[in-house]
Amino acid sequence: MESEGDVGLDRIVETDEARLTEIAYHKKMNRWIAVFCTPIFLFYAVFHFFLANPFQYIVFSALALNAVAALVAGYWLTDLKSLVALKRITAAIAFALLAASLLAGVMSDDLYIFIPWVFTYPVGVMLFFGKRIGVVCALAFCLALSIIVIAMDFPPWDAWGIKMFKYNAIMALTTVLFIALISEIIRVRVQNDLVASQNEYRLAEQRQRKTNKELQREIELRVQSEKALAQSEKRYRALFEESAISLWEEEWSQVKVYLDTLPLEAADDLKGYFKKNQEQVEACIAMMHVTAINRATLNLYEADTTSRLLRNLSRILPENRTDYLIERMVDLYQNGRFNAEITAHTLSGRKLHLLIGSTVPVGYENSWEKVFTSVYDVTERVALEEEKKRVDQKLQHASQIQAIATLAGGIAHQFNNALAVIYGNLELLEANIRGGLETSRNFNALRTSSGRMSQLTDQLLAYAQGGKYQPKKFSANDLIMGVLESKKDQLDPSIRLTADLAPDVLSVIGDTTQIKMVVEAVLNNATEAISHGGQVKIATYNMSIDSGMDKDNPPAPPGKYAVICIEDTGSGMSPEIRRRIFDPFFTTKIHGRGLGMAAAFGIVKNHDGIIVVDSEPEKGTRVMIYLPGANGRQPHPASDQSQNAA
Repeated sequence: MESEGDVGLDRIVETDEARLTEIAYHKKMNRWIAVFCTPIFLFYAVFHFFLANPFQYIVFSALALNAVAALVAGYWLTDLKSLVALKRITAAIAFALLAASLLAGVMSDDLYIFIPWVFTYPVGVMLFFGKRIGVVCALAFCLALSIIVIAMDFPPWDAWGIKMFKYNAIMALTTVLFIALISEIIRVRVQNDLVASQNEYRLAEQRQRKTNKELQREIELRVQSEKALAQSEKRYRALFEESAISLWEEEWSQVKVYLDTLPLEAADDLKGYFKKNQEQVEACIAMMHVTAINRATLNLYEADTTSRLLRNLSRILPENRTDYLIERMVDLYQNGRFNAEITAHTLSGRKLHLLIGSTVPVGYENSWEKVFTSVYDVTERVALEEEKKRVDQKLQHASQIQAIATLAGGIAHQFNNALAVIYGNLELLEANIRGGLETSRNFNALRTSSGRMSQLTDQLLAYAQGGKYQPKKFSANDLIMGVLESKKDQLDPSIRLTADLAPDVLSVIGDTTQIKMVVEAVLNNATEAISHGGQVKIATYNMSIDSGMDKDNPPAPPGKYAVICIEDTGSGMSPEIRRRIFDPFFTTKIHGRGLGMAAAFGIVKNHDGIIVVDSEPEKGTRVMIYLPGANGRQPHPASDQSQNAA
């Protein structure tokens, strides 16, 4: 049984269908009448032109042009408003011109030409405009014509008038007949189309109702399925959250799509492919998304909130993050699971030893929309094993150090004994031999070499006595000037080396040999970066850092520092290279090198300072070495740990 809403909808649809049918009817009527009447208008325009009747010639020409314009415009227009407006405008113009022509013709000597046509006007205007406008226009025309007929005197009925009356009466009757036939044919055809459309709509509506019922049943089944799924998800979440093991849920669908689209040769050797294309590893990392972690994970990594942990994922991943992620992707892609033992850190920096297990659950093998990872903390077990190894290594290392120190001390004492003989004999030779300038130069060269050997001996003795360096108070400016003096003759002429040294720079306590090594290492890197020409600028200045300066990222601990800044206009470094610049044996140049900056970092740190590198590709590099000012500090030997770091 149909509801009131369905009945109302049927009525609305029927009304719309009727309206569309009316539009189609009038559109076809416009077209047919324009096509039928245009030749007639053109004929009478020519006819009145030969009768030398300019008014009627102009009127019928305008009627023909109006019909053609309506026909062309109706072909291009498709919307309802435009078609209705076109019909009203062109019909109003046509019937106004026709009324003017008929009334003027009746009042003229050509009365008998126009009399037969006056009877077609009421029929045409009512047929075209309908009940309201058509009746009004027909009544107005008949009233005006009646007044004219009553008031005027008819001209004599001659042979020309009789001929024109007969001819135009036949034409008028034929025109009305054709217009009526065309109108009826179009009306019947459109009405049949309307009935067919209504029947098709009713059938479609019945099908739609049947489809709606099926859809409703489908929705009910889906709701039940979603409820069951929600209950299952709720149980899973409870197990996930309350598990004592760290659990991760990740989404890797984009990674799976990327791996599936790799060429066959790359898919056969994924590890080799990623090793050669490190940038693709970073792209895959960006496609990995953590969707959920449990409470045990927060506790393991010492995070108070999930958002904080996810923001700092790079801090908890292994140091060899790239290799770890490559192994993980390759194993999951080839075997469907990944297992590894890694070293990581908590957010507070505490070291962790973890067993990682990742797998793609059943149902997600093709999409990787879910990747499950479990993390087991084996830090305590590993700590016990490492402690045992460390004790054994310490015993072995202590014996090795003692042996090396004994050897270094013995060599140093032998050097001292030999140097004592060399120095004594040099003095005797100088006292007994009176030579010229060349002899003096030879003695000076021997004395210089002996001095260097003496310095090496002091270093060996210092190492033998416990690995201590020899700190003293010195000026950074003096040290830099000495370095520049030795460097100026070694530089390529295309490299310009400038210095801007603050005269009041703070004095520093430290080992001048080691600090000189730091400056030379940085200068070597700077000059190599601009091997094809450029500028290297070395500057010194003082900086006071207090606890209120940029608390989140201070350049160095609070205090007063002498800063050595070395800046070049070279090729610069990418962020990845800049992060690894202090890694031992890391170099982008000659193989077999890579200890210079690592040693520099250790030396500066050993002097309670800090070294900062600022660089961008194609924008050069700036290295700032912060060394604590003396400020009354007493020279003190560095610890073994610091020396080893250096």
